[in-house]
Amino acid sequence: MASASDTIGAILIGALVSAVLSGTVTTQAFIYFRLYGSDDYKRNTFMVSLLWGLDALHSSMAFASTWIYLIRHWGDDTVYDFIPWCLTVAFTAIVTLISHCFFAHRVYVLSGFSWWLTVPILVLAGGRLVSALVSTSEMMTLQSYEAFVDRVGWVFTMGLSLSTAVDVLITLSLITLLQRSRTGFSTLTDHLIDTVTLYTVETGLVTSITTAVSLICWLVMPRNLIFLALHFSISKLYATSTLATLNARKSLRRRTNKLDDHVLPVISSLHDIQSHTQRDPDSRSVSTTAYRRSRCITRVESSKAEQNDSSPQSRHRDDDRHRWCSLEEDPLPPV
Repeated sequence: MASASDTIGAILIGALVSAVLSGTVTTQAFIYFRLYGSDDYKRNTFMVSLLWGLDALHSSMAFASTWIYLIRHWGDDTVYDFIPWCLTVAFTAIVTLISHCFFAHRVYVLSGFSWWLTVPILVLAGGRLVSALVSTSEMMTLQSYEAFVDRVGWVFTMGLSLSTAVDVLITLSLITLLQRSRTGFSTLTDHLIDTVTLYTVETGLVTSITTAVSLICWLVMPRNLIFLALHFSISKLYATSTLATLNARKSLRRRTNKLDDHVLPVISSLHDIQSHTQRDPDSRSVSTTAYRRSRCITRVESSKAEQNDSSPQSRHRDDDRHRWCSLEEDPLPPV
């Protein structure tokens, strides 16, 4: 094996970086529960809770590995080739699978519920999980990096390769489907599609580049643990991208609501009151009262055409209109 700086030092730096990224995951989880709470789909709430819990377990495993290397086996040179019992590779694969399934569902919906695009993503994601579980099992059995590289190193290589392939496939599929939804005009819809496309590219690049760099380090330098230091951060980045995508929905909806902000000329005050009531829930009671008064005014104005009619039936209709208006303004009598 390599020196201490390339093995234990890499593990220490990787654990510290993963702790920082774990704080990002926690922040995104708090933002989700504050924005949505119990108002979102139960499957999304469960997924966020599961990702948060798995991220906490992954961080504890990473620091348990650091403790084993630096404290329990302090001064032992044979520890450089030792694989502890910590299951960080398996937890990373589970978080990655959840993230891939989440984005695969988005591809499924955007493609018009097409299984032709979704099934290959799910198959590759499942293959990545199986490779990681086999790698974890062999690591716990062999407990030696040298033996692992020589015997079943190809399994770990296949797992990282499949993860990178799934990231690229999901990103390209989402970009293609989003661009097909463009109207071709400079509308708010096209601007939203451009925003979502840019966000998709950014999140896909972060995870795929990190996984690819970890794979390159594994292939080029399999005798040290620099690849494992990068591998610690992969699950954090997948969890962060998934949670950030969930949290961005309200921001996009607010931009969509701008479609009601007088894009077309206001034909009547009634239309303005209705659109204002829909946009501003906090002032709904005030707007509702104004809406009722506008209806009342509309009915009273509509009776002006009948002012020349002085028959008893016309006067009776006017009395009914004024009585209806008073009920609309104050439907309940004062207590």
